[in-house]
Amino acid sequence: MKRAELLFNLFSIPVDIVSLIAAGVVSFYIRSRVEDYVGPVTFQLELNQFMSVIAWMIPVLLIVFASLGLYNLKGTRRFISEFARIALGTSLGLLLVVLLFFFDQSIFPSRFIILATWILSTIFVWIGRYLLKRLQVFLFAKGYGLHNLLLINGAAVESDAINRILNNKRYGYRVIEEINYSQNTLSEIAGLYTDKNFDELMVANPHISQEDNAALVEFARSKGLQFSFVPNLFEVQRNVIELGNFSGIPVISLKNSPLDGWGKVLKRMFDIGASLSCILITSPAFIIIYLAVKLDSSGPAIYKQKRGGYRKDFQFYKFRSMFTHMSGGAEYGGEEAERIREELWKNNTRGGYESPFLKMKNDPRVTRVGRIIRKTKLDELPQFWNVLLGSMSMVGPRAHMVEEVARYRESHRRMFSIKPGIFGMSQNAQMLWPDLPFDEEIKINTFYIENWSLWLDIKVLVKSFYVLFFAVKPNDDY
Repeated sequence: MKRAELLFNLFSIPVDIVSLIAAGVVSFYIRSRVEDYVGPVTFQLELNQFMSVIAWMIPVLLIVFASLGLYNLKGTRRFISEFARIALGTSLGLLLVVLLFFFDQSIFPSRFIILATWILSTIFVWIGRYLLKRLQVFLFAKGYGLHNLLLINGAAVESDAINRILNNKRYGYRVIEEINYSQNTLSEIAGLYTDKNFDELMVANPHISQEDNAALVEFARSKGLQFSFVPNLFEVQRNVIELGNFSGIPVISLKNSPLDGWGKVLKRMFDIGASLSCILITSPAFIIIYLAVKLDSSGPAIYKQKRGGYRKDFQFYKFRSMFTHMSGGAEYGGEEAERIREELWKNNTRGGYESPFLKMKNDPRVTRVGRIIRKTKLDELPQFWNVLLGSMSMVGPRAHMVEEVARYRESHRRMFSIKPGIFGMSQNAQMLWPDLPFDEEIKINTFYIENWSLWLDIKVLVKSFYVLFFAVKPNDDY
């Protein structure tokens, strides 16, 4: 989901709140003016008292709206479907309130006001969303917030129709290139991605083989792109899919991860809160470790290095655990450190010289204090700042060195479709199994990406602290 769509998602919440408040106020005043038709009000209630009830009802309605998928504003949404969901949401939300307070006249002075609030809430929310929709379409027409789409149509019967639809900006797409599928398509789209940086790939040719589509899916996922296709192209992976249509033409989208959309917002909010808490809690330990590293060996206590991250490399921070002249980077050991690293790679315990990740027992580059803080993972405390700044997450795949990333196969690059993490499922596995094969690490991280939830992040963090402080771990010195 693009940033513009996330902004519309966020903006739809205050629009709904204002609509619901307006519905409550109008219902309140209508009731006071229809006594001749529906009978007198037997229990007088001030507007401010009634609005306090509305304020309690609004969170319930917003939760119901969210559960019905109403905070997923896409340019292709049909408004008949939207109105039906709004009506269902207001009905369910108010039903909950009615069941709880229907017989309490101090809250509802009449049954009429419930009926009026229900009808007006449905209408006002729909109007608010209609206006928001028109604003979104207007911005699409001006070229703002569009998805940059690469369209692969080949000899598809439907391709011309889809192309005409997608070139209509009201659907939220900008077709940056349209290519026919061939044996050279993968290399062609890789070049186009570098030059034009599209964010969605759509295959409109139902005759492309399963093997070729699988290769296209792997490319899209390695880049963190959304992949869409006309149905019946191949057997769909059912774990993360979205169904839609363009003027009657059905389209199935494979989402990269549940993190797309609201998941990304929730994870970021969680990261900010957790990282700030951890920085405050660990600040005394931070100062002690900083001084210990400085006293143990010459050089800076904080080690900075480029690491492979979400779509781009980022500046990574940790406490220096190696001698400065053996640490990678031009500002540290430079060519000498790289020469030592190449020699050590021959004794790599995680897959030998061909593996992209270097791990070895009794690493001679590590200082005395470095061995302690590595064993206890205290060298990673500065990474809480990476999380707060947004380049990392509390939970995610391990952040690997740029030199190691250069050794990755294309299938390994799926890890860069989300932010790397301080903690993670693969990090927990490696604490118990230091020689964890790199391919196993990839499988574990792929599972995490495809099955993410906020609850999974919480479970990973709890298990991380358990493994770190209580689990029986190998005594090997890494």
